[in-house]
Amino acid sequence: MHQQGQQRASGTGQQHATALPHDILLSPHRIFFVLAGLWAVLALAWFQWGYAVGLPCPSLGTPTLWHAHEMTVGFGGACMAAFFLTALPNWTGGQRPTGAALAGLAVLWLAARAVLIGAEGLPLWLVLGPGLAFYTGFTAIFARAVRGRWDRAFLPLAIAFLGLADAAFVASSLGALAWPDPAAATRVLVLFFTIKVSVIAGGMTPAFTANHLRQSDNARAPRLRPWADRLGLALLLAALVATLAGWAQASAALLIAAGLAQLARMVGWRSWAVRGYAPAAMLHLAFAWLPLGLVLTGAATLVPLPWRAADTIHVMMMGAMAGLALSIASRAAARRAGTVLHLGPVLLLAYGAIWAAVLARMAAPVWLGAYTGLLSLAAGLWCIGWAAFVLGYGPALRGPVPRPVFNAGPAGHGHGPGRAMGGAAPWS
Repeated sequence: MHQQGQQRASGTGQQHATALPHDILLSPHRIFFVLAGLWAVLALAWFQWGYAVGLPCPSLGTPTLWHAHEMTVGFGGACMAAFFLTALPNWTGGQRPTGAALAGLAVLWLAARAVLIGAEGLPLWLVLGPGLAFYTGFTAIFARAVRGRWDRAFLPLAIAFLGLADAAFVASSLGALAWPDPAAATRVLVLFFTIKVSVIAGGMTPAFTANHLRQSDNARAPRLRPWADRLGLALLLAALVATLAGWAQASAALLIAAGLAQLARMVGWRSWAVRGYAPAAMLHLAFAWLPLGLVLTGAATLVPLPWRAADTIHVMMMGAMAGLALSIASRAAARRAGTVLHLGPVLLLAYGAIWAAVLARMAAPVWLGAYTGLLSLAAGLWCIGWAAFVLGYGPALRGPVPRPVFNAGPAGHGHGPGRAMGGAAPWS
């Protein structure tokens, strides 16, 4: 009987090992959020401590430009693929890529990371090829899904823009493109992901808050300000144009105005009412870094502050972009009890570590005597946070894909309207 038990245990382990490659390709959120989490740890650790252990950081003209690229297009691009491709059926009625098609996209993303490690010693066409192929495939999936639906045409256009911005950043950093210069190309990528946070989090946060309050018999729903939604988006788009035109001061002023508009959106979202419900509170906390980061980034360009624009951009991208990605991904891994999501202690640890990393990064320029130590602390907390996420995300990689993926309750219900997405984009 003992031998039979061992055989059953061995068989179960083999079944799990065999099932994982199949299960992880059942939905884009599974493989791409894992890749994003792993790369968040590896890329930052390499940049921060590579030289100390005899493994010099890769360079795109400079190691800092490689770091900037991989934390936006690399990490951010994987997060975007995870969420956008998973939400594809709800947004467009199309089919999510699965199986071999999804594996092919993941391989292209990995190939883009690999060639950029040795980019300075490779021909430009080889360096650009995998990234362009990844975003071409990503765009084509959405273009096919929105065919004939002009109200959704902005989705493939946005993905294609990111692919072109990615190629321009790499070519500019390697000296093969005169315009935009690497600084402007970096700002363009930052603004792209800032706009994405404004649109996605600005729709999800009040929608999921309203769902939770309604299920909690709390009659007062979040108050929406459509004028602030439209104004905030318009100002961010104007700042993007000003950045490309080289109007630094105008772009800075627009960022400050955009930050105030984003703050106006938050007023009335009833953030305090969901303080005890982590899946909703995390979205509010992530979005809160957006207005703060925008105002500080604009102000740092115009007036002397303890923070440089590079510092405030780091804080905004860590808090808002990464915070949103972690908030969304954690919902897919949460335990479901009816209409309620429960985050386990490992996922809560992950979010706490990321928040602590943002605060340490923000404190570093203020406490100059501890600047280097605080940067290392921020990097260490970031790596701990994303490593904890990958560990806590494990249960979401096996078995049937829940419907809906990012919310609790029956499929097709509990998805607040994506107002900033055009007024009719339910959340998957």
